[in-house]
Amino acid sequence: MKCPKCGSENVSVQVMQTEGKTRQRGTGCLWTLGRWTMILCTCGLWLLVGKRKGTGKTKFKNETVAICQQCGNRWKV
Repeated sequence: MKCPKCGSENVSVQVMQTEGKTRQRGTGCLWTLGRWTMILCTCGLWLLVGKRKGTGKTKFKNETVAICQQCGNRWKV
């Protein structure tokens, strides 16, 4: 493999993380309804219990990139 910029053959190929995307999910309407029911039944004592946090998933995109060790030029493979 040759560098398109300088023509050097001293090239390394790496997999790089280019993008990360996090998707948040809430707690749901059933949890909220149950929480408000418990707040009303216990005259507000259920407010002392902390709120439940949602869950999240992160997806990453990877791409293969060649890097010239001579001039530092990068390009997708």
